Amino acid sequence: MINRTKLRDAMTMWRKLYELLRFSSRRMTLIVSGLSLIEAFTGVFLLYLIKLLVDVVSEQLGDGGTLADTGVIFLYLGLIGLMMVFTVAAQRLGEYARQRQGMEVADYVNREIHARAIKVDLAFYESPAYYDSLQRARAAGPQRPAQVVSTLAQFLRSIVFLVSVLVLMAMLDWRLVPMLLLSMGIAVVVRMFFTRKLFEWQHRRAQMERRAAYLDWLLTSDHHAKELRISQLGAALRERFSALRLQIRGEQLGIEKRKMRAEILAAGAAALVFFGATTWLVLRVISGDAGFGDLVLFLLLFKRAEMSGRDFVQALSQMYDHQLFLSQLFGFLTVEPTLTAPATPRALPSPVQTGIRFERVSFTYPANQAPALEEIDFELPAGKITAIVGENGSGKTSLVKLLTRLYDPSAGRITLDGVDIREFDPDAYRALFSVIFQDYARYAETVAENIRFGDVTRDPGDPRIAQAAALGGATDFIAGLPQGMETPLTRLFDNGRELSLGQWQRVALSRAFFPQSPFIIMDEPTSAVDPRAEAELFDNFRERLEGRGALVISHRLSTIRMADRIYMLGHGRVLEAGSHDELVRLGGRYAQLFERQARSFLNPSEDGVDPASSPPAPVWPG
Repeated sequence: MINRTKLRDAMTMWRKLYELLRFSSRRMTLIVSGLSLIEAFTGVFLLYLIKLLVDVVSEQLGDGGTLADTGVIFLYLGLIGLMMVFTVAAQRLGEYARQRQGMEVADYVNREIHARAIKVDLAFYESPAYYDSLQRARAAGPQRPAQVVSTLAQFLRSIVFLVSVLVLMAMLDWRLVPMLLLSMGIAVVVRMFFTRKLFEWQHRRAQMERRAAYLDWLLTSDHHAKELRISQLGAALRERFSALRLQIRGEQLGIEKRKMRAEILAAGAAALVFFGATTWLVLRVISGDAGFGDLVLFLLLFKRAEMSGRDFVQALSQMYDHQLFLSQLFGFLTVEPTLTAPATPRALPSPVQTGIRFERVSFTYPANQAPALEEIDFELPAGKITAIVGENGSGKTSLVKLLTRLYDPSAGRITLDGVDIREFDPDAYRALFSVIFQDYARYAETVAENIRFGDVTRDPGDPRIAQAAALGGATDFIAGLPQGMETPLTRLFDNGRELSLGQWQRVALSRAFFPQSPFIIMDEPTSAVDPRAEAELFDNFRERLEGRGALVISHRLSTIRMADRIYMLGHGRVLEAGSHDELVRLGGRYAQLFERQARSFLNPSEDGVDPASSPPAPVWPG
């Protein structure tokens, strides 16, 4: 009994595939289909012309032992030659059209995958299921849809050719048809069974492939090259990679070995059918019940039927394989973000008047049970400097993710000038912020592009790029680069230069200063720069902000003290809030840490620290 659910899913998948081909290259789809039909018909007609030629030659030789009418023979020879040229031309045009459409479809699918990856929520990136689905989508595309073009053309061509062959075979003797179908049916069942087995295994191995790719990246990238050599981790990681690849290879070869045995048995059955049918037809020719041309046509037809049958089985197997894999691609492309714009989004206030406010906000990550933030009351006023301090795991970064609406709170609400931020378009709302994260990006582009990526809507020659570099304290070292602002910051390509961590952080700071947004968020903005550069940055920090509001997350006391308001976080809660002087007078957690940090700075020997190596500014623990 046919599984209606699977049939419906298959029909849905093929409808989507048709839409994929139609939207990416409708004209080429028609051209490829037409050329495939022409290839099939010309091939069959060529066989029939050969049969007619053999019949004429055998008839004339049989009548008088000589070729009485050579004009007819040369006519058939000319038609055969012409048809051979026409067939080859159709094949080459078909190959070109399939390659062209395959490239167009591949590019289209690439754009769709990238668009979906950008569109999905940040939570999707923090789930192993996301990486599995992305791995399967990449396994399905962009190459897979391009292969579908060739497979569909092959399937259509083989169907037309096979039906035509069966018709000609039936004209010789209808009893030959079921014998041919039997041998083909065995091959179809074998191929389809093992296609399913191989797909199920490939579905399970997604995480193994990702882990192997991760180990390969560890062994070959420059990110961990120093630690691998000092800690002598290379050999151990290489052994893990080899063991994982050995497991993947062993499981796949096990399936392929069983498939090989089954296909050999199927080929043996087909050989028996051919032997029996040929013997029977030879006996008919000897008895005079069939002509010599019929025997030649049968041999040609059986050989071509075997080839077209093999193409048909292969195409059917590949189509089934494509169906299974493309279901993963289309499944990924149907994932929708939950953080969407309302039907009628509110207009953003311009300029921002009061700022952003958290009202008893709580938040739990989708994969976690313990909340990251609980009942947070927090304000980010327009035009003022706000700071957050706290040990690692206190919820600082989670607060920034909610602030920029990368997540929505589980409870409570966040408002902008008194309006719930969920009433604004998410993209428009996020444009209010320029951010330097603790794990800031390092783009393999020029210095100017690394800064302009803070606002790609601005012109590449915008003079504000140089101004942002000055605000980020990057002007001096940029001037020393070989091509200045146009120096590529990478070792991946020719003429590139690599920067120190401190220099990279100044480029990231410049990128954050580049957009003229109402708010700037800095998560550990000076963790890698030297104390002198940090002092230069924050001595005139308010002037650098150019009237914007700022949120600074830092462990460094020199960075925190100048803030208008400081929030002390601990275990996902606001423990204390106020100015630096107010918190010191309060005598709470902040004051205790400040006193401890100040004592370590002023009297480093009391805590067992060498005065000569003590930092110019105290640093918060964690």
